[in-house]
Amino acid sequence: MFNDKADSISLLEKIKLRFSALFGADYNRTKLAKKNIIISFIVRGLGILISLFIVPFTIGYVNPERYGIWLTVSSMIMWFNFFDLGLGSGLRNHLSAAIALDDTKSIKKLIGSSYASLTVISTLICILFLIANNFIEYDRILGIGIKYRLELRNLISVLFIFFCVQFILQLINSINYAFQKPANVSLISLLGNVFSLIFIVLFKITTPGTLLNLGIAYFSGTLLSLLGANVYFFLKRKDLIPSIKDISFTSVRNILNVGGKFFIIQIAAIVQYQTDNVLISRYFSPTDVTQYNIAYKLFNVVMMVFSIIMTPIWSAVTEAKMKNDFQWIKSIERRLLRVWFYFTIFSVVLLILSPYIYAIWLHGLVKVPFIISIGMMLYILSVTYGMIYVYILNGLGRLQTQFYISIITMVLFIPITYLLAVTLHLGIFGISLGLIIANANGLIAAPLEFRKIFKKY
Repeated sequence: MFNDKADSISLLEKIKLRFSALFGADYNRTKLAKKNIIISFIVRGLGILISLFIVPFTIGYVNPERYGIWLTVSSMIMWFNFFDLGLGSGLRNHLSAAIALDDTKSIKKLIGSSYASLTVISTLICILFLIANNFIEYDRILGIGIKYRLELRNLISVLFIFFCVQFILQLINSINYAFQKPANVSLISLLGNVFSLIFIVLFKITTPGTLLNLGIAYFSGTLLSLLGANVYFFLKRKDLIPSIKDISFTSVRNILNVGGKFFIIQIAAIVQYQTDNVLISRYFSPTDVTQYNIAYKLFNVVMMVFSIIMTPIWSAVTEAKMKNDFQWIKSIERRLLRVWFYFTIFSVVLLILSPYIYAIWLHGLVKVPFIISIGMMLYILSVTYGMIYVYILNGLGRLQTQFYISIITMVLFIPITYLLAVTLHLGIFGISLGLIIANANGLIAAPLEFRKIFKKY
């Protein structure tokens, strides 16, 4: 019995030592990153379980075809994220620098100016969209039956109002990232999923399974979580509550100097990563959208867990840059590559087991072809590898190369994907290949730029 206990302690110590070896233990920012990673693992783990549970429950509430339409519509709504003009990402970088210098006055100005700007932008977008929405025939755009026309128009009108409010409230995520508290962002996401699941359960019991009811249930959960997070943060940090005098056009201009490049990069990301559902729905079918997204949700577990490790790195790199600690940045790159190798092994195992996982998870509601799983695994591995270098360069404010490549890939993505998926008859697998090619910055350009910057260290 005592030997078993000793062995158990020894195993825990080995795990702790291994974790320390990967991320280092000598720097305060590394310790803060590790603390957030551990908390995020727990919170994100619960979030992953809930998000996976939501899928069969949602399909059962509507049906595979309506679920595919819902995925496509929600992707379209998320396109409008780029209208923040890069304010969220620009705020994160400038706020991280102000926090590193302990400049409370600048922090309040940055926060107040960002909220004010996004409120104005969000209101204008909402008014313009609701006017234009009356003239858009979504059934033709998505290549689905006319029977969904009115249902889609009502759904998108309501969701867009929800989204515009969320647009403002989600600035709290950038603030948490800047304070190097990504675990709080994970908690917000978890609570959003929990609230969404509760609403979907209540709606399933009390209402028919329409797209509008599903959309209200899902977005209400996200909105409630973000609202609560904003209230909690500013009640806890009353010293950072901005006033009207803290709204500064100079602060907005400074944020947009960096945010403008992020804006173009975000547009490129939306074109690349949010149009896939539309392409599949238009050239294949809503059911294929469901198959594609089921595979994505399974392998996205890998990216979600990897992003837990990566999320603190961005702001930590900004702090390291402000303190000229470039050796730390170089050392963290080597450790992250080692972590990525372990994730690659896990992804291959997940691929092998995927047919059995789908069968147990979805109770036979949806069949996912193995080739879709292969394409999704390769895509996720390409993104996670690129994240290492993109996050470091983002933290350094080195956006020029990424900016230009984003413009090129944004223009070429749809033609290349159409060529692979439709013209060459590679189907959904071709969509994944198109996404991998679109990640040229993360796979090639960003690693080369990193090597160029750090070759002297």
